[in-house]
Amino acid sequence: MAKIFISGLLNIETSLRVDSFPIGYSPIEYPFFGVNSSVSGVGFNLAKAIKTLGGEPILFSLLGEDECGTRVRSALTNEEIKMDAILSLPDMATPESVVIFDKEGRRKVYCDLKDIQDRGTCIDGETLPAILKGCELAMLTNINFSRPFLKSCKGMGIRIATDVHVLSDVNDPYNKDFMANADYLFLSNEGVKGKEGEFVKELYSSFHNKIIVMGCGEEGALAYVGETDAFFYEKAVAPKGIINTVGAGDALFSSFLFAFLKTEDVGYSLRFAVTFAGIKIATSGGANGFPSEKEVESFL
Repeated sequence: MAKIFISGLLNIETSLRVDSFPIGYSPIEYPFFGVNSSVSGVGFNLAKAIKTLGGEPILFSLLGEDECGTRVRSALTNEEIKMDAILSLPDMATPESVVIFDKEGRRKVYCDLKDIQDRGTCIDGETLPAILKGCELAMLTNINFSRPFLKSCKGMGIRIATDVHVLSDVNDPYNKDFMANADYLFLSNEGVKGKEGEFVKELYSSFHNKIIVMGCGEEGALAYVGETDAFFYEKAVAPKGIINTVGAGDALFSSFLFAFLKTEDVGYSLRFAVTFAGIKIATSGGANGFPSEKEVESFL
């Protein structure tokens, strides 16, 4: 069982189904069963996906001691995700998000991080090695409280994976230290459509990541191994149809790494990840719909 350290956001996510974009004005509507609220956030999504696949997530995050924080803790308990490395801060409000999506699966996300970007990891140097001990990989999402872990994981020889999401500049100042330290770098093509291959090679030239994976939405995904100058491509699949694409990137990120830790096979891992994400998007909610390893293999 792969033991994976994850540093990422926990939040409450409210989703709203609409007929189409743009949304026309009306004083009130009644979308029966179209409004749902659940625990999500990149950290929760990744940890739940890894847990569902059979891995052992060690999740670090920050939570407020408020009603939303209590709900998040309850969900973590229900999913049997350990909370040993999750810090509760009495003066902090737990983040929340709103996701509006249409019948085509397109979405608009409003993510209210509260003041979490101004907070550090709050873990002392003696506690951290105990938390990271035995981890094969650190999935460090690009939120500010993950930054101190970059140096710590490098110092302990733990491989680092990060997802910088939408990117259009290889010198992006916010994400530069994440990209520079990542062994496995993930991103979306939304900021570089039409020049995906060129941009991936530019990233490799700048940071020499071992593997770069780019999610390409309805077109699938690609992976690049710079050492051998090899590209891998997989077309998108949706075996159960599409309801909501929120969380598809987190699904791709987590499942690729899970498969790669087991096989060291880039092509297989990309196929596995595209299938995993394709099954997941038949369900609404960023942390819902993750299939088991056996279910993914049945579609493969």
